[in-house]
Amino acid sequence: MSRRTRVLDAEQLCRMFCHPIETANGQVSVRPIRPADAGLSQAFVASLSATARYFRFFQPLKSLPPLLLERFTRVDHADHIALVGIAMDRGAASIVAEARYAVGGDGTVADIALVVADRWQRRGIATELLAALERIAGSTGIARLTGESFAVNAGFLQFARSSGFSVRTAAEDRSLVKIDKPIW
Repeated sequence: MSRRTRVLDAEQLCRMFCHPIETANGQVSVRPIRPADAGLSQAFVASLSATARYFRFFQPLKSLPPLLLERFTRVDHADHIALVGIAMDRGAASIVAEARYAVGGDGTVADIALVVADRWQRRGIATELLAALERIAGSTGIARLTGESFAVNAGFLQFARSSGFSVRTAAEDRSLVKIDKPIW
């Protein structure tokens, strides 16, 4: 499938492969991120605990710098897919989770990133978002998902292993681990 086809089909792929997630906190809808989500994205990042932000961004951010916020919300939906989990809280929509991948190399490998708001964790949201990413990636010719995490992020590493990823210490930096999973 060509890159152009992936761009044109991003919304359709999400309609095919993204499903609402039922949780004890309420329903979470899943859709591709949009440029108009910049405010919601910034509020989401600010709502994360300092530890969750550090684990996600590999640095102690309190908010996304403008260029990073733009890069995260203006994705091409071809080489960079980003899904958000949206929940209603007192009548207002808010992002409670984000999952994305960026295609690299020969176009068959994608690097993933996931984060779920602290109060929404352990409700199956990350599992469902990862499954949607896998289905979208597989349908667009991606054969393998990879990622990186701090070795001390035990919760994520447990999640990665239970999701079928192999986990190994990074040779260049023992404080990091690499995750890898063939998806077809």
